[in-house]
Amino acid sequence: MKKLLKNPEKYYQPKVRPSGHDISKNFSKDNGGSIPSNLLQIPNSESSSQYLTGCKTASVKRHPARFPAKLPEFFIRFLSDPDDLVVDIFSGSNTTGQVAEAEGRSWISFEQNIEYIAASTFRFLTADVQADEMKKVYEQVCDGETVDLTSYQLERSSSTSVSEEYKTHVQPSLLAHE
Repeated sequence: MKKLLKNPEKYYQPKVRPSGHDISKNFSKDNGGSIPSNLLQIPNSESSSQYLTGCKTASVKRHPARFPAKLPEFFIRFLSDPDDLVVDIFSGSNTTGQVAEAEGRSWISFEQNIEYIAASTFRFLTADVQADEMKKVYEQVCDGETVDLTSYQLERSSSTSVSEEYKTHVQPSLLAHE
């Protein structure tokens, strides 16, 4: 924020955000406030993630208000232990579920919009999954089918196969990691 206030033209270009929020030049106005020492400073600069790549590849709408993985990662590590259950009642693109799984937690997430649930499956696919397979998974979830993503899942660093413990199932209105 200090850099932004010093040189707003260099660090921020006012524009309408993907969420529709209009952030004007007033964003860089110094109102005399202070930056608390316990503020989590996490950039939201995701541009080539598996999720975004999947949405683009399958030509589907991406969630407009995604947040960086470092945010739920901080709280998941701080507030839970491996094998604990993480619950996200407004999952959106399911960043929290992806991070929980990577951190060895079980997770369950809820989302009202079936298209967002379906697109969130891209977070759990390997980069080599073909566009037609991505679209198929997306459409199956949109049609209310349960999809076992085990054969598509990213390899775990500790093994070359996905164990029963880390199977991800996608169901309409609910994502569950067992």
